[in-house]
Amino acid sequence: MFDNLRRKLFVFMLLVSLLPMGLVGVVSFINQENEITTQAERTLVVQSERITNEINRFMGERLNNAAYLARDPVLKDPFIGSSEMEERIGQFLNTHDMYEDVVVVNRQGIVMTDMKSGLRGYDVSDRPWFERVADGETVLSNVYRSPLLGEPVLLLAAPVFDEEGELLRILLPVFDFGTFHSEITAFLEEEENVWETNSVLMDETGTVITHRDEEQILEQNYFEHTALTPSDLEQAANARETLKIEEDNVHAFARVSSFPGFEHDWYVGLSADENEMYAPLTNLLINYLLIFGVVLFLLAAAVYWLSNKLVSPIQQLVHKAGALAHGKRVNEPFRGGYGEINELNYAFDTMAERLQEREQFHKHSTLVLESTDNAVFAFEEHTGKITLWNRRCRELFCVEEPGSLAELAAGSVSFSQLKRLLAGLEDEYPGTNRRMELNLNGNREGEEYLVSLSPLQSPQQNERLVILYDLSDKRKAETEMIRSEKLKVVAQMAAGFAHEVRNPLTTIRGFIQLAHENKSPINDQYYLLVIEEIDRVNKIIHELLDTADPNAPDEKREVDPNQVLQDILTLQQPQLREKGIDWNLLLDPQLPPVYTDKNKLKQIFVNLVQNAVEAMPEGGELIIHTAVEGKQIRLDIGDTGIGMNEEILRKIGTPFFTEKAEGTGLGLTMSYRLVEEMQGKVSVESEPGKGTTFTVLLPLEEDEENTSFF
Repeated sequence: MFDNLRRKLFVFMLLVSLLPMGLVGVVSFINQENEITTQAERTLVVQSERITNEINRFMGERLNNAAYLARDPVLKDPFIGSSEMEERIGQFLNTHDMYEDVVVVNRQGIVMTDMKSGLRGYDVSDRPWFERVADGETVLSNVYRSPLLGEPVLLLAAPVFDEEGELLRILLPVFDFGTFHSEITAFLEEEENVWETNSVLMDETGTVITHRDEEQILEQNYFEHTALTPSDLEQAANARETLKIEEDNVHAFARVSSFPGFEHDWYVGLSADENEMYAPLTNLLINYLLIFGVVLFLLAAAVYWLSNKLVSPIQQLVHKAGALAHGKRVNEPFRGGYGEINELNYAFDTMAERLQEREQFHKHSTLVLESTDNAVFAFEEHTGKITLWNRRCRELFCVEEPGSLAELAAGSVSFSQLKRLLAGLEDEYPGTNRRMELNLNGNREGEEYLVSLSPLQSPQQNERLVILYDLSDKRKAETEMIRSEKLKVVAQMAAGFAHEVRNPLTTIRGFIQLAHENKSPINDQYYLLVIEEIDRVNKIIHELLDTADPNAPDEKREVDPNQVLQDILTLQQPQLREKGIDWNLLLDPQLPPVYTDKNKLKQIFVNLVQNAVEAMPEGGELIIHTAVEGKQIRLDIGDTGIGMNEEILRKIGTPFFTEKAEGTGLGLTMSYRLVEEMQGKVSVESEPGKGTTFTVLLPLEEDEENTSFF
């Protein structure tokens, strides 16, 4: 639903507009709802109180009528006859048509006269009101069902006294109880109400006194019918609160005030239908909903227009972006309606121009990468994922599109060698540019490459670029020059070799001549000396041949570096003596063997020793030291010669760089390369005038596989 900007803007702006309005509307409705509810409940309470006032008025008039009749002079005459009494009562009944009869009771409680009731002769002295009236009170009794009449009655009793204050008789004005009920009903009908109400009059015990259903009068208890308690009734009347006792009906209660002659606790209950009573709330809600609907429609139309106004320029930009993705440019006029979107369009056009320029540059770069004879690829440092793989890589490793370095190494022997080399470079020089030569088993035998490993220039610095420069042809030429360099070294050693061989040969010749002159065979002592000298000559010849052989095949085995150094020094001793150079061997007797090619190790030491000898033309001291450092051995070859400055140290090991007039500079270059092939390192320390020390570190065990970052 909210998958595009227009809908999101439409919903957002609609919510922003409607939520405050809805909040104000809800608050306003709640306030008006409370006001209407309070007003309706107050009206119901006030109406119930008006009924109690009407009852008080009605009862007060009845008591006044009874008192008025009791003060009539005719009725106060102790000697009045029955006819005169009946005549006077008849006049009273004619004047007050509410009353049906007036019963006259003597002081003993016997009914003396009545007009219609037919109660003459009945004894009423046992009635609860009789004693109070006999004591001089005018009494309005509670409603009760008369055993004489068999119907509910509300009795008025007024005493009649003579001039001396003696009780003569008691007057009982009798009025129809239905008249009392009709008076209350008529009063309710006269009230201007907007809803229909029902009333009930009850005493403090809950006995119903008046009800619209006359059969319930004095027969039903209101508390039992409604589960209301007297305390609840009194609390509601005193607090002027409404109660919801029955479903869909609201009740209000008011207490009828007592006064002299009327000392009963009567309560008026008034009920109204809840739906009818709160009908204005429904109308109010409908009005609010109608207003809200009209405003919602207007807001929706306005928000829809505004969202289209905002989104249309963005849709045009989306169209331009889609065309740009397919290599096309849209030149139609931009329909921007506000400054920010115009700036966005300008930035987009600028970006499109630069992207096209970059695309052209990328195509040109790709063409260059595919055309070069160097193998170029890139990979992610942490995952090993290959991100660049050019034509020369496909030809060299015979793999079209490798996914990762691990996948490529599993299927290519050549790349597994390269992988170990890259891992070693990254461990020793993390995050730096390094170059190393490597022999690969490629399509041509003896292929040799210069491997360049460098980080790609990106903010994350998490990719590495590898370039393989084909050095096969160049290396062949260098090999030939190195071979010439080695032969030159051998030639320089030849003079010392001749001297070393001459001495044992002279010894052997002397022993043979002595035996010939004595005409006797060589004795055992001389024989052993001759054999020893012959072995010495053979050893010198063997060492010279090993050193002079430039094409000796690789043969890795355990080699004792101390022994190799001693053998080389044996060949170098004549040259050292000739140049006045002393030598000092500090060899560790516990030095373990290394697993490598003996000829290559010997070539390294020969080049370093020869370099030290040439650095001391005026004589000096050659110091050779061996020791164990962790999991590698350390070999130091130092001299006290002329030394080197910083500029020469920076160029040391560079092919064809030399300070000697007849040198090629390939001796140290070859030594550096051979040490790196053995997974070792070469370092040099030198100071002009004090000498130079070369340090070679070789691992004790060959690192078959290094997977530090693959």
